[in-house]
Amino acid sequence: MEAFLRVVRDLALLVARIITGVTLVAHGWHRWTITGLEEQANILEGVGLPSAEGLVIATIAFELIGGALLVFGLATPLIGLGMIVQNVAVILTTRADQGFFQHEGGWEYNAILAGLGLIFLAFGCGRAGLDHLFLRPKDDKSGQLIATDPRDRAPRSAPVPAPAPEPQPRPTAYPPAPDAPPSDATKVDEATQVIDRP
Repeated sequence: MEAFLRVVRDLALLVARIITGVTLVAHGWHRWTITGLEEQANILEGVGLPSAEGLVIATIAFELIGGALLVFGLATPLIGLGMIVQNVAVILTTRADQGFFQHEGGWEYNAILAGLGLIFLAFGCGRAGLDHLFLRPKDDKSGQLIATDPRDRAPRSAPVPAPAPEPQPRPTAYPPAPDAPPSDATKVDEATQVIDRP
């Protein structure tokens, strides 16, 4: 059961990474090509933020590059931290007075992104991301996405060697006892000797 839940977690992180990464790339591209740097810089200058143009460029670069890295699961905790910082800053500076709902200019979208960033910061990319190749925990012995539950594997005991066969004593010919009656072979041999005498 533990192995099954771990697979579900890895797949959930994979899906969340891909969706969030594509969303970040799409928003960064929209800011850059459609909304434009000047309009966004004017918004930030209107709320009193210094270096507005630099902040806009940094935001667009983070969304484009960070979103692409997130899709592949590379530097996932760092991207998650950046998502938290970016969206909390947006909420506090430009969205706090706009209400909650996105269609009213509120901060619900930014809150969701910040929550996803917290998940990526805490859990990383899962075993289906590139981070797993470099940041694998020491107690993780398996590199497979789907691994067998260790509790399902019966411990293998070392084979017991078969006992060595005991050496069998070699048969030894013993001379017949003095009082033992002569055998048939002895009688035939004695009769042959009598016949062969001159």
